[in-house]
Amino acid sequence: MSDKVSKRKIFSKFKEIGDFYSKSFDERKNIITAKLSFTLKNAYENIPFFYNLAEDHKINNIFLNFKIENLKEIPFMDKDTLRINRKFLLRPDFTNKIQNCYTNGSTGGRVAVAYDQESIDWSSAVMLFCRNLYGHKLINKEVHLATDTRSRGNKVERLGQFSKELVNNRSNIFIKDFKKESTFDYLKELRGHRTNLLHGMPSQINGLVSESIDKFNIPFIETSGEFLRKEQRVKIEEFFSARVIDRYGLAESGIVAYQMPKQENLSVIDFHTFVEVDDNGEIVITNLNNHIMPLIRYRTGDFCEKKGTFGGFEQIKMKSGREHTLINFEGNKLNTATIEDLIFQIDGVKDLQFQITKNKKIAKILVENENPNKLDETKQIVNQYTKTNIGDNIINAKKSDFKFSGTQSKQLRVVIIDL
Repeated sequence: MSDKVSKRKIFSKFKEIGDFYSKSFDERKNIITAKLSFTLKNAYENIPFFYNLAEDHKINNIFLNFKIENLKEIPFMDKDTLRINRKFLLRPDFTNKIQNCYTNGSTGGRVAVAYDQESIDWSSAVMLFCRNLYGHKLINKEVHLATDTRSRGNKVERLGQFSKELVNNRSNIFIKDFKKESTFDYLKELRGHRTNLLHGMPSQINGLVSESIDKFNIPFIETSGEFLRKEQRVKIEEFFSARVIDRYGLAESGIVAYQMPKQENLSVIDFHTFVEVDDNGEIVITNLNNHIMPLIRYRTGDFCEKKGTFGGFEQIKMKSGREHTLINFEGNKLNTATIEDLIFQIDGVKDLQFQITKNKKIAKILVENENPNKLDETKQIVNQYTKTNIGDNIINAKKSDFKFSGTQSKQLRVVIIDL
């Protein structure tokens, strides 16, 4: 029904994914190799960036006559690659409508990745496949927790969002703060929707847990966007009498790995995204179903441990680092995700970091901006939106001012500091 209404082709793709995972592991490896070969050949022939990359490094034969053992000879990409070369990463002869999907900036600034309808449908089909394993279907109600910055979007974007929600039987609850009265309203709305699956960041869902409000059941809760801590899982499952399902995904690729039934770790959805794990644990992806803006050997800035193979799926366990939290500011509970979303809408912002005390009070918010004169505008927007003075804690900073994790040698979005 939803395919007919939205003129999309999700169901046939959903079936193809199911057929793929019914095959033997060796058969699937051959199919993945063929998909990689097509992705590289298409990139060389149609994407200026990859043609130039191959010619400059004299590796055109790898793109045109692909062998899996030669993949590592292709140089890595990262977010800086996307920023600097974006127009050369798009297929120039593509004339159909494209949709830009923006990263949330949690691993190094906000960038846009282009999708056509075909690649969007593949991402949707992967999501349906994963959720269907738990019995969740389109006839069941999904509620998504989002950061409440929709008032800054234009009417066309809001209309498009409404259409997507209608077709997919999904509602959004926009989280602005976690005051007691706000939390009560969010939970009341969840009850009213008869929610079967709730999706959001762990810090958001954990923020809904309240000792002063009666517990109730939501069958499935799906977390993504940041690291899920064990104590968060326990609290959420207890309050909602729910099964918490973790997933790892990116705006750059869609769902990359998903926690399957009866599995502790995440299973890589290799039909959609080819995953490598670098020596330092960083996840490197090649997306296999976006042919207008393919990413090949893209460093994600996220880290994991490889956990072998289980049930025919490669297993990974995410490492901590990419996460948000609730902070206390003058009696207000604010999610750093909301503030981050506001700041990244300012022109020139490349990165940011929240530095908080052990009792979760804000110390300072470091913002790396190509336009330092935007500082006052940034403070004003955050203060106006949150109706607090928390924006006064924002300062211009260089990357060298940010705190890094010693174990991963990477920046953390939220760090605890001693004053």
